[in-house]
Amino acid sequence: MFRFLYFLLLFSACDSHVFIHPLSKLGVTETIRDIDPNIKVQADPTVLQSSGSWVTVTWKGVASPSGDDWIGVYEPASADPNASAPVKYQFANICSSHMTNGSGTVRFRLVNTRVDIAFKFLRNGTKFPILAAVSNVVTFKNPNEPTQVHLALTDSSSSMSVSWVSGMVSEPLVIWGTTPGHHPSVARASYRTYNVSHMCGAPASTVGWHEPGWLIQANMIQLKSGVKYYYKVGDKKYGWSLEFSFVAAPTPDGTQRTRLIAFGDMGNGQVDGSIQHWEEQPSLNTTANILSELDDTDLILHIGDISYAVGYAAEWDEFFDQIQPIASKIPYMVCMGNHELDFPVPSSLFSGQDSGGECGIPYVYRFAMPRPSLNEPWYGFSYGNIHFVLMSTEHEFRKGSPQYNFLVNELASVDRKTTPWLIFAGHRPMYIDSTDNGMPAGENPVAELLKDELESLLKEYSVDLALWAHHHSYQRTCPVYQKKCTPNALTHVVIGMGGQTLEVDRKPVTPKYFVKLEDKHHGYSKIEANATHLDFWYIMNDVKEPFDHFVLSK
Repeated sequence: MFRFLYFLLLFSACDSHVFIHPLSKLGVTETIRDIDPNIKVQADPTVLQSSGSWVTVTWKGVASPSGDDWIGVYEPASADPNASAPVKYQFANICSSHMTNGSGTVRFRLVNTRVDIAFKFLRNGTKFPILAAVSNVVTFKNPNEPTQVHLALTDSSSSMSVSWVSGMVSEPLVIWGTTPGHHPSVARASYRTYNVSHMCGAPASTVGWHEPGWLIQANMIQLKSGVKYYYKVGDKKYGWSLEFSFVAAPTPDGTQRTRLIAFGDMGNGQVDGSIQHWEEQPSLNTTANILSELDDTDLILHIGDISYAVGYAAEWDEFFDQIQPIASKIPYMVCMGNHELDFPVPSSLFSGQDSGGECGIPYVYRFAMPRPSLNEPWYGFSYGNIHFVLMSTEHEFRKGSPQYNFLVNELASVDRKTTPWLIFAGHRPMYIDSTDNGMPAGENPVAELLKDELESLLKEYSVDLALWAHHHSYQRTCPVYQKKCTPNALTHVVIGMGGQTLEVDRKPVTPKYFVKLEDKHHGYSKIEANATHLDFWYIMNDVKEPFDHFVLSK
């Protein structure tokens, strides 16, 4: 039975109509100020209790109302629309009364970004906006509320990393125990942040900048395998989070069962129907479906193109808010994609504009993966009977590079008795059905480079499964080596269907080594491995049914 999980209800006091997308980019620096004293904008309530609260915005007094009138959410409230992009926005004609009498009401859901907020009424469209009115200021009751809680595995199966964000810190802690409401174990947290000078270009360093708050991380240690723990994060001075729970990772053992969900290219969407700079509304379906399967899932693997903030920093807050119900309960493991790093800087293998000037800084500061260092975002880890090796396709990976040397050593170190399954993952795919031949960063040239530099290495160490993303589709090969279906070779799967716009640029003739392709649905993949068999499913979001299922055997 079809299950349509889209959260595109606009929760407005007025009748909704077909959603019309604005121009792709806001003309922030083209904005002029021309306040109309007749236009009144009111936001209620003025004090919000917690992150995720709703605000009702009402306006009236708009003469000659137009479909180009819109309401922007600006944080902080003092932000100049000529210098700062809104966090999100909505067209006033989402409310039918706007076009008839110049008044209306719309509701916004707000994430706590640690600053005050104002709603600003702009006219003349999004390319050359005119600021006409400003609402009263809205604040959060506790701007230092711990938010964006997410777990990650560490180098040890007896510990779990937890990260969160707060506006201020005094003595941040994580407290935990095996009984709800009782948290005898305590660990101090470390904290850090980054500032606009760390960004390497626009819009991250200009109109997209937003203060990230304090990024806090701690390790819960001496955990017992398979035991459920209850925990809270926060600060004695500034307040505590709700209580969350997780199950401690198992000690690697080849006889165990491991269950994970994997995908790439997800981003975030808005449950209030408002508009961001890039939109991945189908990601709401992906997260909702994953949430429904959480009790049967051990970890998440998100292989690149994480939030699609691309220089609009507040979207990182929105993304972590969206995944918190998942990532606060099971480890959320990631690797870097082009929209996290790529920019004309020495660290980037491909010098496009894909990161919007972020150059990997928000990604490495916000995700505490068990990597060698902040500047080396590649790593390996074990969970149950699987060892995972995650590379960065956005950094130099050719033979002799630091990353290549790491991959050689990591693959050579895997104990196939305790972790008989070996999964390799990176963002840009080694095998892809695509027409993108652009040099040097097109999908086909990069796929050839990956094959030239890494395919023999993966074969040498008998990698079982390779997961890729970047192309927004589902694609599976036969067991393949050097473009030929070969018994006992490596199966490659592209799983870039998490939320971004699907891509249908396949070749007129499908390469013979592809056995399954799907580019009409968003979705996610499920993997379950025991000692002898690894099952893989691709689940389509809108029907929540498998499009593909295959089994690897030992």
